[in-house]
Amino acid sequence: MKHSVLFILCLFTLAGMQAQGIRTGSKWNVGSMDYTAKVNSDRTITFSATAEGEELAFRLTPTPGKTDEYTIGTDPNSDGFNPFEKSTRAKFINQQGWRLLCLYDANNYLLNILDATQSINGEKVAVGKWMEQISGKYIDHYGDTLQIGHETIYERGVARATYENITFNGCVTGVVKISGLTNLEGKWEIVQTLNGLTLYQVEQDEYGMFTRKGEKETLTWVNSEPRFGYANRILLNDREFSKLKKSTLRIMRNSILAVHSYMVSSPDLVEYFGNQPWFSPRPSNDDVYDELTLVERLNIELIKAEENNPNHDDYIKEP
Repeated sequence: MKHSVLFILCLFTLAGMQAQGIRTGSKWNVGSMDYTAKVNSDRTITFSATAEGEELAFRLTPTPGKTDEYTIGTDPNSDGFNPFEKSTRAKFINQQGWRLLCLYDANNYLLNILDATQSINGEKVAVGKWMEQISGKYIDHYGDTLQIGHETIYERGVARATYENITFNGCVTGVVKISGLTNLEGKWEIVQTLNGLTLYQVEQDEYGMFTRKGEKETLTWVNSEPRFGYANRILLNDREFSKLKKSTLRIMRNSILAVHSYMVSSPDLVEYFGNQPWFSPRPSNDDVYDELTLVERLNIELIKAEENNPNHDDYIKEP
């Protein structure tokens, strides 16, 4: 009988190690970072991680009367720095096979998303998303067609080169090392643009920092597919889009809708999408939003929040 009571108590203890679907020990990815959740005895949840030897931590407190919603703050039991201090509330989403924690600011803009769906480490997730974003068919200044795949570059349909993504402390740097193509041999910083990619040749110092050498190559997008079609497929919680101009973000956000034949009306959008071979607007937008996947809806929110950042264009990389 005594053993049965202990067993039942253990079951209750294990059951208490979660709060509204978030379990102790669960891993949550954002960018290249992996946070670990810990449900506290008062039902608050501590998320912690380590970056370059620095401890990061924040705490979620359940919002009374609201399921799966929390307020965000510092953790009084941790010396860790709260990297999401601009966020004031969080919402846990468990839909369409995704387990996500969406972080909003006081103006209800979606600033970040932590993803517990992935089973591999943050660095691999970030590198995989980055390769997805630069993959596609381009024309270089010689007029040659290059197809960038995952770790392989094809020229006229034949594998001509390989590339290696260079990371720093697990973070995507945007720098790749290309081997096999004479004119692109070496290390290049890749910057996304509205029309394709700009590659800057770089050199690396003894501290691992990269400096542009002055040489650059422009690759022009020539796919019959949307330039930012990846925004319809992958969750943009790596925030690589934040390096693009606001004008480009506007195109990216509307492109997610245009893939669903959304009928744009603003003159600049009519001009851009009217020149896209894949775009076929519908007569009415009544049902468009109902067709969007969870990822598409959240990506639109993330991009829109960045567009509303008044200082955004002061720090972008897009030329």
